[in-house]
Amino acid sequence: MEIINLIEEIAKGVNPKIEHNDTVKQIEQIFQRYGFYTTKEYPIYKIKDKSGRARRIDLVARKGKFRAAIEYDHKYNVKYKSFQKIVQIKPDVAIGITGLGFLSNSLTRAEKYIGGVPIYVVSLKQHKYKLLEEKQSAFYIV
Repeated sequence: MEIINLIEEIAKGVNPKIEHNDTVKQIEQIFQRYGFYTTKEYPIYKIKDKSGRARRIDLVARKGKFRAAIEYDHKYNVKYKSFQKIVQIKPDVAIGITGLGFLSNSLTRAEKYIGGVPIYVVSLKQHKYKLLEEKQSAFYIV
């Protein structure tokens, strides 16, 4: 499946030791190589920040009717609010990426947000990824 190849390329080839925006640009370029149209800083009007502005998703990638929402947290495990944001737009797949954090801690945070949306959790530091998806009211790590 194309998305698995893409996720593997992100996990193994993206440098987490550079600035946040540069890493997001690397991720965007990988999606574009696979033929995706990308939008950085995609607004979510359902969730507002303290000043009343729409929160934003780091990257949304579309190919035909397929849509992926990607949140990247540079120094930490993927944050709860990152998963909260990406599931708001009901993508076909949600991807939470941690630069210098660990896969296991991010997986614990992702479990709450599984609900019809498969979630890939990626650790660039560990060069690993996992897929969480709902199956008959339980979740499985694939």
